[in-house]
Amino acid sequence: VSTIHHPLTIDRRASFRRDTKLSEAVGTVEFHPVGMQRFVARRLDAIITSSHASAGEIRRDFAVSDERLHMLGNGLDTELFRPDAQVARAPGEILCVGRTSDPNKGVAFLVRALAKLPPDVRLVLVDEDHPLHDARKLAAKLGVAPERLRITGRVETDELVRLYQRASLVVVPSLYEGFGLPATEAMACGAPVVASRAGALPEVMETGGGGVLV
Repeated sequence: VSTIHHPLTIDRRASFRRDTKLSEAVGTVEFHPVGMQRFVARRLDAIITSSHASAGEIRRDFAVSDERLHMLGNGLDTELFRPDAQVARAPGEILCVGRTSDPNKGVAFLVRALAKLPPDVRLVLVDEDHPLHDARKLAAKLGVAPERLRITGRVETDELVRLYQRASLVVVPSLYEGFGLPATEAMACGAPVVASRAGALPEVMETGGGGVLV
């Protein structure tokens, strides 16, 4: 018995869409061992996955029968991820938790949206930071003032909870999610969520009931 969060075919297709050179495409193939995952998946007695959306992808891409697929949603510590009346919501502050380097996270779409919003709206992006960060480069190209985009770098869990508690809005702009933990964490902290209707996010949002799908 093993867990497959989602098939690597999802990540490989997204990476191929991003690649512009043959060397990058070769790197995509090497980085995503789809054949190995398919080989193992077809030989397991049972596969646990975290959403019905992921189960459907595993069934389709790896030809795994329904009786061997079992859905078990991810758990969340609601003693840790919870609202705090002592933390004030920051007006105009949008929060996104996701790796810009993963095209499935859709961060570029959110930065483009930020450029169309009033200048008092700011985006806090929880992602590893460096001087040539793609989100910052895109924001500069679109004329977004530097103070409207803050990239936090890695944060401890306590700080992540505080960010959820103070955000006016949490956005999950993903093109695919096998579960969508940031949406769950945000709703547990009492933050309203806007999420794309992609992958497992409709399941997560329906369960949490604290946001809208677009």
